[in-house]
Amino acid sequence: MKKLVVTLMIIMVFLSGFCLYTVWDKYEKGYTAGYTDGVKDGVGSGYTIRDPTYDEMRAFLAADKTDKNVYNVETYNCYDYTRDLCTNAFDQGYRAGFVYLYFKESAHALVCFNTVDKGLVYVEPQYDAIVNVAVGIRYWNDIPGVRSPFDDTIIRFGIIW
Repeated sequence: MKKLVVTLMIIMVFLSGFCLYTVWDKYEKGYTAGYTDGVKDGVGSGYTIRDPTYDEMRAFLAADKTDKNVYNVETYNCYDYTRDLCTNAFDQGYRAGFVYLYFKESAHALVCFNTVDKGLVYVEPQYDAIVNVAVGIRYWNDIPGVRSPFDDTIIRFGIIW
């Protein structure tokens, strides 16, 4: 009986090690395949997205044409500008944040960059304007010639990286 129990234990240990090896081997193969597919699908060679310098951000904004798109509240609004600018930044290898502002009766979307030399910089993608974002301030005050028809005092905001 003891020999049978010992034999069964040896078999169980062998099988558990085999199963663990098989699972780990499949994990490694899946990781490698996913990484390779990601590189081929456009991410680049490895992890290439990064935070820009302030000057790199300004040069990117000057070259990017998102601000030239025509605003339409139904078909191309602040959300679309923000999405497109974030996507274009990613395509150039820069990390950009999707910022959502909450006002008392409305909301707004814009972009931010965590520049390596000047910290967090907020950008209004419709005008490529550098803007201030903080709870309690009027948002549109920083953009010459733009006035809000509603109370644009920021009551809260969030950033999605």
